[in-house]
Amino acid sequence: MRVVPGMLEIADREREEMWAASAAMDRERRRRELDAARYEYHRGQAERLRLTMTDLITHHETQARQLLEKGSA
Repeated sequence: MRVVPGMLEIADREREEMWAASAAMDRERRRRELDAARYEYHRGQAERLRLTMTDLITHHETQARQLLEKGSA
């Protein structure tokens, strides 16, 4: 194989560009994965809090109703 002056520099530059493109794609993929994980965390946390708050509200409404029926309020 005959080496043309500057050929190795071109090959190195192309390899670096391909690596940079690959790294950028990997970062984007990882960002999307983390965004999806954060979405699932917040969605799940909202549901857990909704259930907890609903139970807590029900408890306090029951206590208030019992006090009202008892004539203490």
